[in-house]
Amino acid sequence: MELLPILIIPAAIMLPPVLITALVLRYRRARAEMRYRFLLQLAESGVALPNTLPGEAPPQDCDRRRALVLLAGGLGLGITLLALPLDFPRGHPVAELWGLGILPVALGLGYLGNWYLSRRGGGHG
Repeated sequence: MELLPILIIPAAIMLPPVLITALVLRYRRARAEMRYRFLLQLAESGVALPNTLPGEAPPQDCDRRRALVLLAGGLGLGITLLALPLDFPRGHPVAELWGLGILPVALGLGYLGNWYLSRRGGGHG
């Protein structure tokens, strides 16, 4: 009887984000298929295709967005692990795992540096 809540509660918590992600990915795939079908019809009718695909904006500041998400996620993970009052069975506190937040922070700093350098190089050249 104790095994049932251990399995149901995590499944109930993880199921909605998985379903939302699946629905979003399915919607994007359907939109992309419609776009490509439209382009195929244009090509078959002999119309010159545009250089950029309709509906797809060129990515601008993607590295900055990724950097900010990773920085915030890494800091949030580190602070959350520091604040958790839980202990492992052998007596070690969960707060000792705060360093797991360093990896996303370092990746975010790398993306931020890449965004800054590409922006700086693109303006002069």
